[in-house]
Amino acid sequence: MKYLHASLVAVNEVEPFKYRIYEEDVMIYDAVNASPTINRPDGTFGFAYMEYFEDFTVFSAAARLEIERVQNSTGLVPAGSGQNVIHYSSVPWLNFTAISHARSFSFKDSCPKISFGKLSENKRIPVSIHFHHALMDGFHVGQFVEAFQDILNAE
Repeated sequence: MKYLHASLVAVNEVEPFKYRIYEEDVMIYDAVNASPTINRPDGTFGFAYMEYFEDFTVFSAAARLEIERVQNSTGLVPAGSGQNVIHYSSVPWLNFTAISHARSFSFKDSCPKISFGKLSENKRIPVSIHFHHALMDGFHVGQFVEAFQDILNAE
């Protein structure tokens, strides 16, 4: 939960992560929230919606309730969170150097996608970041990674 929150804090510090394409315009959200996938005990997963709170204690309490809700549900119902989210996923069983996300190009989607891998013994975790190149570029991803690392180092 700590790395998800740290990531969300960093995302909200880098303005282009708040940009979304809506019809022919670019929207700028005041804050973006998390829409992570949640594993269920039966091996399936569901989508969650976790509101951004800068305070970890507040975020954690709300996120735990949402995790419980998703784990006690069935099916793959979208979180219904809209566009002001980051799509998060985690593959904690794998150490990866790259990930590719399945995508339907008939559905307009400008939400960034951040995936985390297996945390190693030396406290390293792979992170994959997908984004709409019309809204940001590698410079902004670099700003996010630097902010994310600074937050993790401070904890």
